Amino acid sequence: MTEGTVTFTPAQTRRAFDDIIDQVRSQLRSGDLRPGQKLPSERDFAVQLGVSRNTVREAIRMLEIAGLVTLKKGATGGAFVASSNEDALSQGLSDGLSLASFSIADLMEARIAMETFVARRAAEEVQDEEIDELETLVEKAKDPAKEGNWPARLQAHLEFEEKLVAVARNPVLALMIKPLLDLTASVSLRIGAPTLGDIMWDVRKDLLDALRRRDPEKAEKTVRAYLELLHERWLGEAEEG
Repeated sequence: MTEGTVTFTPAQTRRAFDDIIDQVRSQLRSGDLRPGQKLPSERDFAVQLGVSRNTVREAIRMLEIAGLVTLKKGATGGAFVASSNEDALSQGLSDGLSLASFSIADLMEARIAMETFVARRAAEEVQDEEIDELETLVEKAKDPAKEGNWPARLQAHLEFEEKLVAVARNPVLALMIKPLLDLTASVSLRIGAPTLGDIMWDVRKDLLDALRRRDPEKAEKTVRAYLELLHERWLGEAEEG
């Protein structure tokens, strides 16, 4: 699809700014605009939309902030549909969830539903070198230097979780789980480190063993049991607090 094949209708005067953004999003959803495609020039865009170039410029700037458009300078530059906006989408989900009212039970229920499936998929898809990488991340989290430093240890745990969902090879799952992990981190930093002791390392060992054996059932069972225990400990500690 080349520049000029996508047309836009005159924007409604009362809400021209929002209308421009809505039209671009609609074209993205329909597939008329595709990743990497160049938008009309600022001048042509303004003519098509029936608005000032300043209005177009501000709308494009907001689309850039949203991660939907990238701007390039030079003779061949202009506004282009972003080739990848996974980070922006994930951030949008995180922001939305942060504004929602939810309980620890809600959070853990969602994690159990998604991460048990991730564990099954990972056991089916994992490569030997990826198991080695996951094991390295476990050792990173166990580093004695992180003893007593929960934020640093938590970050290492999150790296393990993100690698595990990458192993499952489903980009939509990866996109949806990241906000849940971000929320979990926020809750954990507020409540404090869960009192799991060596249970965490036993869980990681069992999960790695399930991955090596390509055993989806064991992988799912291990993750479910761990998340249910984490939920139980968090509830107990929240009540004591």
